[in-house]
Amino acid sequence: MDDIKGQVALITGGSSGIGRATAVALAQQGVHTVVTGRSTSGLKDTIDAVYRVGGKVQVVEADVSQPDHIEQMVAKAAQEYGRLDLLVNNAGTQGEVAKLADQRLESFEEVFATNVMGVFLTMKYAIPHILKNGGAIVNVASGGGLVGVPGASVYCASKHAVVGMTKVAALDYATQGIRVNAVCPGGVDTPMLQRFFDSVGDEAASQQARAEFNASHPMGRIATSEEVADAIAFLCSPRASFITGTTLSVDGGYVAH
Repeated sequence: MDDIKGQVALITGGSSGIGRATAVALAQQGVHTVVTGRSTSGLKDTIDAVYRVGGKVQVVEADVSQPDHIEQMVAKAAQEYGRLDLLVNNAGTQGEVAKLADQRLESFEEVFATNVMGVFLTMKYAIPHILKNGGAIVNVASGGGLVGVPGASVYCASKHAVVGMTKVAALDYATQGIRVNAVCPGGVDTPMLQRFFDSVGDEAASQQARAEFNASHPMGRIATSEEVADAIAFLCSPRASFITGTTLSVDGGYVAH
């Protein structure tokens, strides 16, 4: 079975957290990466992290909540190395913590623009390139895409949508050489999760919410970005050659109870 050395991956939301860890994990398998994000300094740190493991990486500044950015982003990614084999839709935003009736329309629109439209359009524009050689797509959903989380109605709705799109895309391209799967992390120690807790209220409330969230995972802790990245790298690899249309929970048992 061939490995994925020399293939090209586009990773959105790659300026920190899971996206950066995924760029490193794929680089360690010999994959050339194109990483996108909105943070110039964060993207520079990702470049350094990939270089440290001997990988090749290019960056494209882009905001996946902007449709015109996405088409240009995918075109640039395909041009960088002359092909595109793998796509990791990782860019996302957390929204606000509030009961459903207290959620703001502006927050709903922001979350869905990034978490749903961004995933849809990135797949839409990337798939024609991936069809040329076959490959894999991994969408980063969430445990909140499989179960409900109090106070996170908008976020959960967006991630349920990602899970649904993943299943349909897998069926659409199952005979054309593209596998499409989703990973559903529980809590992951990333800047986005901290922003979520920061939105709860004052520092004491934020710390209490984080402690309670850690305890809600049966393993008693949240994940590292690297643990999620390893699952993504597996789904991109030939070792997952007969896996498509699935959701892989990487959550320490969070959705099992």
